[in-house]
Amino acid sequence: MAARLIAIGALGALLLAGCGSSGTVIPKSKLPKLVLQQRDLPKAFTPFYLGPQVAADQPGTRADPRRNGRLGGWIGRYHRSGSPATSGPVVIASRTDLFEGSSGAKKELEADKEQLHRRSGKPVDPGTLGDAAVAFTFLQQGAVNIRSYSIVWRQDNAAAELDLNGFEGKLTFADALALARMQQARLLAAAR
Repeated sequence: MAARLIAIGALGALLLAGCGSSGTVIPKSKLPKLVLQQRDLPKAFTPFYLGPQVAADQPGTRADPRRNGRLGGWIGRYHRSGSPATSGPVVIASRTDLFEGSSGAKKELEADKEQLHRRSGKPVDPGTLGDAAVAFTFLQQGAVNIRSYSIVWRQDNAAAELDLNGFEGKLTFADALALARMQQARLLAAAR
């Protein structure tokens, strides 16, 4: 009888230990492939940085590189030349941070949401993207108006972000969402 109670207790502890995790963990070894790659973009784009995130990529709530069980981060930054007549994005930054579990990625998404709210942009509905997502648009007015979009989302133990900008009237949210879905496909492939 005592052995049966110990076995039931051990089984219960194992079941409780699994609560709160999504079950899928994207391994750190896949990190370099979790951002947009050169081949994902039109030939006009060239990378100006593709590699591990550095301190400058970690402002505000991201200052602690080990926050919430973070394992590491990767970023791809791309640009092309353009003029106010250029359609689509001119600058793209695609990043992904990996965490030990989904709870770390959830906390990262919440921190990113708060940071975007503070920037006083206009919320945009990202539809269904990952496990949870939020998107904002920003307009920088000047001699030439610049439109920016920021989309942040979570997939399993990954927190992803796509920032892009272009000329007002020439960059649409559909452009931004299409690129975010390409990055999301990379996350899903890595989770398999």
